Amino acid sequence: MKFTRVFAILMILLTMIAGCSRFKQATLERGIDLFLENRLELALPLLETSAKMCKNNPDAHAWLAECRRRLKKFDKAADAGYAALALDVHHAFAHAVLGDLFAPHLSGWNRADPDSVWWHLREAVRHDPTEGSAWSSLWIEAMKRGEREVEKRAAVQMIDSGFLSKPILAYNRWQLEHLPENAILLTNGDMDTYPSIALQEKEGLRRDVAVVNLSLLNLPWYAGMLAERHGIPLPFDQEDLDLRSAYKGKDGDVVTVSRQIVAGWMEMLEDGCLGRPLCAAVTVEKCNFGLEAHDRSVLCGPYFEMQVGPVEEKSDISCLAESIGGLDLTAFGGSFTSPVDRSPVRRGCTDKVATNITIAMLRYADLLVDADRWAEAGTVLAKADDFDSRILAGGAHTEYMDSLRLRVDYHTVQ
Repeated sequence: MKFTRVFAILMILLTMIAGCSRFKQATLERGIDLFLENRLELALPLLETSAKMCKNNPDAHAWLAECRRRLKKFDKAADAGYAALALDVHHAFAHAVLGDLFAPHLSGWNRADPDSVWWHLREAVRHDPTEGSAWSSLWIEAMKRGEREVEKRAAVQMIDSGFLSKPILAYNRWQLEHLPENAILLTNGDMDTYPSIALQEKEGLRRDVAVVNLSLLNLPWYAGMLAERHGIPLPFDQEDLDLRSAYKGKDGDVVTVSRQIVAGWMEMLEDGCLGRPLCAAVTVEKCNFGLEAHDRSVLCGPYFEMQVGPVEEKSDISCLAESIGGLDLTAFGGSFTSPVDRSPVRRGCTDKVATNITIAMLRYADLLVDADRWAEAGTVLAKADDFDSRILAGGAHTEYMDSLRLRVDYHTVQ
């Protein structure tokens, strides 16, 4: 009888402990889910609670550090990051968070330090070669330091680690393959830049193209590196670049250093002294390179090509036909976002990149309608409809698609 009571009490205690463990795990998982949904303010208290309940769990502290970093709570982010490393000095995620925290171009932290960035990022990939986020940050730091071999390896590892999904790589192949020879390609963010660079390094694809990230172009060292590596003439000398800063234009818009450089390239293109085609990924918005450039751009499928003067026809039907005609749409199946990518911003935006393929097909169909090539337009529309129904971000251009279908159906019946 006594043994039965002891056994019952023991079972109750074990159940309570198990329940407590499940609660701790559920709190951490819910905090991570909210973080990945970019609901950082809601994620923060759960991750703080989780770190307190799971004092010996380095993962809990690393997630808290990353959430605080993105909320610009830099000192507290460092505390959580170091707490994770105190538990596990080999914790790659914690090293990656601290690497980004110390990066001057990523944070306004008063303790930002390039040497700390370099050390933490290398530690991250040394302890875990599959830490894709660290490889992406290390790629930038290696460029900055002139560490070409590290830069190449970082680019390749973004593919090999699974940080770049197969669909986003397929999209960037499409982006690169149809560019004119020796083009300068202006890109907007991470997923129209990293995959293209990685494909150039790993597969040797279109190494003649100079991929220029507009955010990084605000950094003087980056512009200088591009000029030296790719032989791109700059509109300003290095001393002038070092002194330039953003300012407010007459319309109130902020004119970044990047935008000033692109404006200079536009002038050089017009004067015939740029020496290379100037193109922009379709992900680049007007505000990134100025309205004057937008008025001189022609859609060629996965990119815009800048012209010498303003253009009336905003799309090149032959380029659209070529870029869409041989496209294997099955290569874009599934999520464009890698499951190992922890960035809530990329997780919220990357799948939308696929809609650029839809809009290219719709624009081509529109031009075919204008040319009275109704049957061809109908075929392209059907292809666009099928593709858009399969992608995760589909449905964004339903109204445009429906209006084109009405025009095609009307003339087909006639």
